[in-house]
Amino acid sequence: MINNLFLSVGAMKAGTTWLYEILKDHPDVKFTPEKEIHYFANKVGIENQLNFRNRILKLKDILQKYHNGNAKYISENLDEIAWYVKYANKSIIDNEWYISLFDDLPESKYFADFSNLYCQMDHAGWANVEKISINNKVIYTLRDPLKRLWSHYKFHHKWVGKEDDVLDDGIELFKETLNKDWFINNADYAKNLMLLRESIHKDNLMVLYFEDFRDDPQQQANDIADFLNISSINIDSEVASKKVNATKDYKMPVEWEEYALELLRPLIGSMKEQKIWHEKWNDYES
Repeated sequence: MINNLFLSVGAMKAGTTWLYEILKDHPDVKFTPEKEIHYFANKVGIENQLNFRNRILKLKDILQKYHNGNAKYISENLDEIAWYVKYANKSIIDNEWYISLFDDLPESKYFADFSNLYCQMDHAGWANVEKISINNKVIYTLRDPLKRLWSHYKFHHKWVGKEDDVLDDGIELFKETLNKDWFINNADYAKNLMLLRESIHKDNLMVLYFEDFRDDPQQQANDIADFLNISSINIDSEVASKKVNATKDYKMPVEWEEYALELLRPLIGSMKEQKIWHEKWNDYES
């Protein structure tokens, strides 16, 4: 088993990459070369990103990355290549496979795994987490729902190589994308947080807000260090102001915003009922 496992579970475009940036070089936290493994979500059928073919292709990309097999570059990057060999090794993945992806650490250290899919898991998914780790800590990051949705949409366009076509692709594609399960599930904070609270002990779950660590990153870093019981996280001014995975600053057209809010309003009502609405978020019901 893994002694200490730290899972960052989303929401998408709500600051998880910022969280990664402040922890990636921390002496008490260990990341694998693949930041987002998605194992637990794949195990319960939320996604199938970890099928054998995809993992083999990932290994192929790594080998090609190092100058198509140039011996000098391979010798200088053996640790990373060896990790991806383990990653691609089994045709059918299981808990033993997942544990093998992490090197041994002292009991006080955390292994870290980031996945915005984990917040969508039910009890079965979290029961499997308990089978693998003795102590697990979970952070769920949230952001103003409309701003997050728009950032997510722009990021998806960037991911598929169409960053410059966000507006030109038109409102019909916007509507179609928003109604995809994989997209709108990221916006359902209340449902996701309810699943987390039902499956994780309250002392092991932390909710963070994008707006708070933008306004006071060092205080948020202090709170994260206390939550994980690790040494201090010191943030310099460059990290505090750095934008990661930024998208182009397109303004959402009025008609698009009206449609997005039509979808979001029932979810917003649930957020307010569960008292997870942040005072810095816009009041979209007024």
